[in-house]
Amino acid sequence: MISTLWESLLDLLFPPRPGCPFCGAPGSGTEVCCTCLSTISGYRLEPHCCLCGRLPEKMAPSAPDGYYLCSECRRHGWPFVLARAAGPYEGILKEVIHRFKYGGSRRLAVPLAALMVEVLLSETLYANIDLVLPVPLTYNKLRRRGFNQAGLLAKEIGSGLKIPVSGSVLVKITDTPSQTGLSRAAREINLKNVFKVTDARYLQGKNILIVDDVFTTGSTMSSAAAVVKRAGAVQVFVVTAATGRCS
Repeated sequence: MISTLWESLLDLLFPPRPGCPFCGAPGSGTEVCCTCLSTISGYRLEPHCCLCGRLPEKMAPSAPDGYYLCSECRRHGWPFVLARAAGPYEGILKEVIHRFKYGGSRRLAVPLAALMVEVLLSETLYANIDLVLPVPLTYNKLRRRGFNQAGLLAKEIGSGLKIPVSGSVLVKITDTPSQTGLSRAAREINLKNVFKVTDARYLQGKNILIVDDVFTTGSTMSSAAAVVKRAGAVQVFVVTAATGRCS
């Protein structure tokens, strides 16, 4: 929590300069600049998997019905209905998420969540969400980092869409080794039995949105969504600030 208090003190003493919160380009306000928005809007013109939302590494094969399904989603199912993101985990989005997650720039939750809200509003299947849940951190990791980036994003999304948010219904009870470079199968082994629902009454009969910063192999979201489904949720949906690319 010390880093959180320190950043708040710095914001008070040295308020952020007006300009783009992503690239720092000068401007009269604090909104994302046209150049960054144009880059991110360009990602939305690319084809994406209609289920996991990831963007293909190469040109996606055409489908008669206009829907593209990646090779992994053709082989495996998910416990969530669909996942979407503001863009791929590269370029400006990757840089901003690194500053947000590891650099302690908590204020970046606001513009990142705004992009995620735009994505949610563009998909009709997201129209009936009852509750927003962030992917949780263990107590030890939360204490070390000082904040949960998914929790900050979820709070902003809930505020923007006027949907309740809970940071206590879904908890992570075990720290996991680094997932970097691991396959989906290895990640799923790492994540087995690490999430827990504290009170299933908040989930039963409801449509749940799970929020995180990055969707890579989908193992974290799959594990969290499966626990939420078993607790009685009707449907589970996923949204992240960025996503990986797929074959």
